[in-house]
Amino acid sequence: MLFGVAMSLHAQKEAVFCKGKGYRGYVFDTSYLVLKSIKEQHSRAVLSCDEIKVAEGILKNNLASLNANKVNQTDGCPNISKKLCKYRRQYFGFINSKGEKVVWINMFWNKEFNDSSKHQLVSVSDGCSYYWNIEVNITTNTLSNLQINGKG
Repeated sequence: MLFGVAMSLHAQKEAVFCKGKGYRGYVFDTSYLVLKSIKEQHSRAVLSCDEIKVAEGILKNNLASLNANKVNQTDGCPNISKKLCKYRRQYFGFINSKGEKVVWINMFWNKEFNDSSKHQLVSVSDGCSYYWNIEVNITTNTLSNLQINGKG
């Protein structure tokens, strides 16, 4: 059973739209309340579209190795490494205790890209690899915490 939940975000201003080769999505600044934290979080961070481009490059170059087990990517669910450009994104910035900048990217299948995704975190229970998220450390050029939704 696919269960969708939109979590309200509260912000002073609208999220910024960023797009590049093979990606597009909204960048949320620190005024947005998001119920997410990273390991050893120090604070939230403001992200630029240039930093998003860096994060996307790290993601594109390293996702296949991190995704070698292809969890929840069978039986009609997409292979996230092969279909990366089909996903729309929401970006949130963090600073960890080492002072490194980490971008949390929330991914959802293209058909879910609508006007509300610039105001609300797209959060879905189940849905297999149509919905997933990952952390990209743009200071160390590494990926971590790949989370792919279950099939339900």
